Amino acid sequence: MICRSDATRRAWRAALFLGGFFFFGLFELRAQSAPDTAARVVILERANEISSGTALLPKTKTSPAVIEEVRIASGNVRFVESTTTVDCDTAVQFLQSRKIRLAGNIVIARDTAIIRGEEGFYFPDERKSVLERNVSLTDQTVTLRSQRGLYLSDVRRAHFSEKVSLKDATNLIFSDSLVYFRDEARAIALGNVVVRNPSDNVVITGGYGEHFANEKRSFIEGNPALTKIDTASTGEIDTLVIRAKRMEAFRNDADALPRIDITDSVRIKRGALRARSNKARYLLREKIISLYENPIAWHDNHQLTGDSIVVKLREDGRRNRIDSMFVYRRAFLASKDSLDASGRKFNQISGEQMTIAFDEKARIRRVDVRRQSRSLYYAYDDGKPKGANLASGDEITIEFSNNQVQSITFRGAIEGAQYPERLIERVPNLPNFQWREAEKPTD
Repeated sequence: MICRSDATRRAWRAALFLGGFFFFGLFELRAQSAPDTAARVVILERANEISSGTALLPKTKTSPAVIEEVRIASGNVRFVESTTTVDCDTAVQFLQSRKIRLAGNIVIARDTAIIRGEEGFYFPDERKSVLERNVSLTDQTVTLRSQRGLYLSDVRRAHFSEKVSLKDATNLIFSDSLVYFRDEARAIALGNVVVRNPSDNVVITGGYGEHFANEKRSFIEGNPALTKIDTASTGEIDTLVIRAKRMEAFRNDADALPRIDITDSVRIKRGALRARSNKARYLLREKIISLYENPIAWHDNHQLTGDSIVVKLREDGRRNRIDSMFVYRRAFLASKDSLDASGRKFNQISGEQMTIAFDEKARIRRVDVRRQSRSLYYAYDDGKPKGANLASGDEITIEFSNNQVQSITFRGAIEGAQYPERLIERVPNLPNFQWREAEKPTD
């Protein structure tokens, strides 16, 4: 052993006393008891320089201040403990308490897990690593990064905090803190959680999340919000935003339906589209959003209801728009009459099924209604009201231009009635008509 001078030893003691223990109190987490409680053998395999000395351990809440013998190693340091290797630039080994203070280019490896950092401690009897600054843990396809990290080798669990990120084959996750269970490949993320998928440009944020790396599945709670940034036909940025109380993403290639299931108080915003329902499903591959359980949607001055509503998105590169909407069972489309100053007239269409097609500017281009089709349409001549037309048939097709009705075509078992303007107050709304604009989402 090469002994350092008294001046060198005093410098080491001062450094340990002033700066070496600030990190020790950062983590209150304790390791689970190891199956073998006997002291584990730690071998200093290499170092460029070795010396010995003493260090003052400051008083804590549970123990008085003590002076402990230490071994100091610097330059290309490596400790070996069973199947664990600990590399760093400088280390101070406490011979009584058995912890090892590490600094500079720390690499702790056991089986396929490698944890890195700039400073911290290794506790061989607990096989616990407590590191700070540029901390990372790599485990085959998963990489964790943060500014503070604790890793328990025996139970194969990591606790990371401060600017945490997790990257695997499908997602990039950010949070304030995260617990990673290696055996399950499961992560629990807390605080400002962000789940980002680069392949489809979908981002989900929330307060709490769990991610299952092997299953390529994750869920988010705590006011989750899904956003997908799109580029509109004008080149302007437009964003799909979905909010709810829980979102669960399934992205496994073996799954026939890569999707995001959205539950409880669903609210959707995308350009002129607003919608809400109790549940929704976003099919990622098909670019389809299905709303069910009391769905309702608004587009410009149109209101749409039915048992279920399906929104089909069209994507051309980064340009995205609403391509079509489908309504199944009890379909009802109501539109506030833009020419009516009183605000009491609503054009209405109902039927069992409805298909709505949109143009390049996401305006309604055509509406097709099938089975038990009915319509109520208020007529005008050069802007002057000319009464209303009430009709029914097997099928109805309505053509629009610039959000205005251009033509209405009826097919099969057609019946109808016309009301002059003087009798307009007698015109009945279609069955089940309700104008619910107050429920339109604003966030």
